[in-house]
Amino acid sequence: MTTQTLFAPTTENSARARTILENKIQDGMQSAVSLINHLEINVPDDTVIRGSKARFETKDAEVVVGLGGEALSIDRHAMGQLAARAGVPGQYLNRMATSEDEWQRELAADILQRHYSEGESTTRYLARSVGGELLGWLSDRYRRLDSRPLVDAFAEECNGVGAVPVDGTFNRTRVAMKALIPTVYEPVPGEVMAFGVEWHNSDYGNGKHTLRAFMMRLWCLNGCTMENSLAQVHLGGRMSETFELSQRTYELDTKASVSALRDIVRGVLAPAKIEQLCGGIQRAQENEVEWRNVSGKIGRRLLKGEMDAAKSAFESEDTINLPAGKTTWRASNALSWIAKSAENPERKLQLERLAGELVDGRKDKEIAEAA
Repeated sequence: MTTQTLFAPTTENSARARTILENKIQDGMQSAVSLINHLEINVPDDTVIRGSKARFETKDAEVVVGLGGEALSIDRHAMGQLAARAGVPGQYLNRMATSEDEWQRELAADILQRHYSEGESTTRYLARSVGGELLGWLSDRYRRLDSRPLVDAFAEECNGVGAVPVDGTFNRTRVAMKALIPTVYEPVPGEVMAFGVEWHNSDYGNGKHTLRAFMMRLWCLNGCTMENSLAQVHLGGRMSETFELSQRTYELDTKASVSALRDIVRGVLAPAKIEQLCGGIQRAQENEVEWRNVSGKIGRRLLKGEMDAAKSAFESEDTINLPAGKTTWRASNALSWIAKSAENPERKLQLERLAGELVDGRKDKEIAEAA
């Protein structure tokens, strides 16, 4: 555990902050290992199929899709994709497909069957499944970027610059991992920070391949992620009818993405980048705001309960879990604070990204002008 001369913490803060950071890294390493194990076990099986060849029916109280002789259950995310490509409201179809009433499940299967056997009969799709469950129903132009070599490259590159993988989070269709540099910084008196990077990908069309700078306030472990340094859209040329050619394209796309990921990890964790982030914190702490000015910029992206909780935190007397003063930096930490109580890991990441936007220099300027 080290301390940088630039933005180094005061002696009274240094030892305590290092202990907190060491414990955070130790606690988070196992979740990173769990994410890697998840990717090794859950390898997608791919099928390119025309709409007319898919068979939708009900089986064992659920809607399934038949692909090449195998009946697959359908994940909620994949059901939403099926609905979107058929032009059917996703919530409506999901509700029927999971209904306790057999007639509603049969109606959901019939709607899908008619759309794909008649309306989308000649369109080709990429179906991605794991363990007998359809997780992705995608265009045949979907650019597959294999998360397994990507996460390996991310971990290796982080290790090369001294960052430690922590906080691996995943669900059936999305994965994310954070890595922290084991160094303590104090960009603002009393505000002791650690910096790192967050990687995210989906093998099933549930988000872009992204890489973002990440920072954590050590007194309370509030975290926020900054602007996206890598935004790879999963869109490429149409998949070949020949499996060997499609597989070669898959491997080349992934190899190119691995190379780009390695370069950007080094840039995001470079000393100049961390200095820039520290400067952003300083400006956010100097910028005084009222909550109404902040909520006008982010309100549409928060649920009512989240908005109420963030406002309550911002306007409270708490100066332990949040920095003192009515500032943009405190507003950012109010979002980071409620993120820790989010209903699921995915929403936690979304709230942390929103918190990071407030510290971004451009967002900071917008809020100041609104004040």
